Amino acid sequence: MSGTFTERIDHLREQVGHGSITAHVVVDQVYAHYQHERMDLHHPRGGSAKYLEKSLMDHFRDYLSGYARQVLSNNGGTRAMEDAAEHLSDQVEVAAPKEWGDLCRSGHPSVTRDGATIYDRPPKVGRLSEQELRVKSRAILRQRLAEGLTVYFMRHGKVVVIPGRNEPHPPRGRL
Repeated sequence: MSGTFTERIDHLREQVGHGSITAHVVVDQVYAHYQHERMDLHHPRGGSAKYLEKSLMDHFRDYLSGYARQVLSNNGGTRAMEDAAEHLSDQVEVAAPKEWGDLCRSGHPSVTRDGATIYDRPPKVGRLSEQELRVKSRAILRQRLAEGLTVYFMRHGKVVVIPGRNEPHPPRGRL
């Protein structure tokens, strides 16, 4: 490559582009944050809390090195950012709680450059409606009762507990 330092830097700027490029993965369910943050929840069908954070921490070096490899040869690394967002969304499918399959398949990857969306794939499972959440809640209640597990729910602003086999019942006559 010939030319002055300034000419070479200008050429490099053209290759890389300017501004910021950001990959995003949103897990778009009403209860996603609750499931992500609660370390005390049990997930008998697989998955765990911190499903997005842990996946990002496990793979961020791969994402950065992929970007570094492609930034000069591929439109400022746009494709590497898309790949990183898709991979992280795939990791949500592996790591998120699996109980009903809607949370783990709700990863919504996108990429923005200077605030403008340049890549956006809708989630495989969209956000559940209030009606779908009610149906799911009833199904969970029935399932937990059938399995003999403790059930907690709200009625008239108070928490109601139906103890299951996994929790000792209070002695009769005392609460």
